Amino acid sequence: MAGRGGRLWSTRTLVASLVAASLVTITVDYRGGESGPIAFLSSALVAAIAPLQQAVSSVTGPIGGFVSTFTHLPAIRRENAALRDRVATLERQLATTDADARRLAELESLLALRDQLGGDRATLAAQVIASGVSDLEWTIQIDRGSSDGVQVGMPVVASAGLVGRVIRVAPNASVVRLVLDPQAAVVGRLGSSGTTGVVSGQGDRELRMSFLDPNAVVTAEDAVVTAGYKVAGGEPAFPAGILIGQVARVKPDPAGLETYVTIRPAVDFATLDIVLVVLSTGVA
Repeated sequence: MAGRGGRLWSTRTLVASLVAASLVTITVDYRGGESGPIAFLSSALVAAIAPLQQAVSSVTGPIGGFVSTFTHLPAIRRENAALRDRVATLERQLATTDADARRLAELESLLALRDQLGGDRATLAAQVIASGVSDLEWTIQIDRGSSDGVQVGMPVVASAGLVGRVIRVAPNASVVRLVLDPQAAVVGRLGSSGTTGVVSGQGDRELRMSFLDPNAVVTAEDAVVTAGYKVAGGEPAFPAGILIGQVARVKPDPAGLETYVTIRPAVDFATLDIVLVVLSTGVA
């Protein structure tokens, strides 16, 4: 407190001295004009007090700046708020543009997939409106139903690959069982060797390919596609050549009877948005 009080007293003394010196200068100028010894004394006095004026300016300048800033603070706050609102608006517009661009790219990929399936095979685009993952089943719901020609058993695909099969139908919606579901099974073919096996869901984010020839050569990242025929005693086949996923791991059977292959699905089911329903139950 003593130090602070001393600094305050020194500042006050400095200001008072400057004021007194300025008054003397004004008086001298008034009485003597611009010539003579008094004028010379005035010039000398001005030169002498110049350092004092600079010192006072260094003390009072920041205070004046603070007062100016404080006075304009409400306007600055309003301007900042307006800028924040503008940034938020631009971010929303950018997000909408990105979403539209992704959807357009998805639709273009689906058109290419439809051509791959064959021009004589009718398809129907559908929007995913809900997903239901539980211990009992892995499903999604789409916004197309019997009034659109959808039937139980029809294959469902996405631009990235195989999605699943329709298992329940209402007039304006349908439920699709995903290939991840333990009840799902499809005959798959290894892209490199052509070896076939049964791909089934495991109730998690991976698939298993079994019933492979124990001598089959399987490599990591090998593509697995639909073979085009059905599992014995199972549901109708999926169209041939649809990507199921890539080989993630290979695990030989200790007994040497077969090889188990873990497959990473090609479709990201968490972000699935638009799908194609193949309006055919496939090959018998």
